Amino acid sequence: MRIKSELNKKVRILAVGGNAMTRNFIYTFLALILLFSCSTHSSSTEENKREQKIKMSSTVLKIIPTNPSYVPGKKQQENANFFLTKLYKDKQIDFITTDTIKFIDQGENFNSVSCNLCGRNIEIEKWQNAMDEAYQKHFTNLEFVTPCCHRKTSLNDLTYHSAAGFSKFTMTITDPQDEIKEKDLIELRQIVGTPLKIIWAHY
Repeated sequence: MRIKSELNKKVRILAVGGNAMTRNFIYTFLALILLFSCSTHSSSTEENKREQKIKMSSTVLKIIPTNPSYVPGKKQQENANFFLTKLYKDKQIDFITTDTIKFIDQGENFNSVSCNLCGRNIEIEKWQNAMDEAYQKHFTNLEFVTPCCHRKTSLNDLTYHSAAGFSKFTMTITDPQDEIKEKDLIELRQIVGTPLKIIWAHY
């Protein structure tokens, strides 16, 4: 609106004393300038939105115990933090401990869930219903009867594509450049005193 107001002022100034043809030419010329300015502003806005979206997206490496209830002691966590800081310098590293078990998701990397006993895919709706029921009990009971082979297993033991899990304790590294090497993972297991699961999440 400000641009249009300025152009109207210029039109009045330029058109004073001119004939009808001159005034029409001026109006047409300045209208084209206005249209171009609006188009450029719109393109710039869309570009900024795309850049913000790119900046907001991130990949997070999550490392959790395979036992959902396990929480390492304070000294173990300090040693693990020191170890990961050496591996992932200048990266954001967070240790998250919760009072109850949480589902540690993979974000946009979620694809499907399959049975860990027979390998068949599990319908998302059936898995979601089981998740909703377990959530009501704060995931203290993860028992799950598979709809494919009708055997008992755990929501934590199902095969998630890509990997996901359940835990009270999570170590996260934001936007790591490299995967954690097997030898480093073995050492980290020894530090925290329990087997670990790797989860790659994208948001």
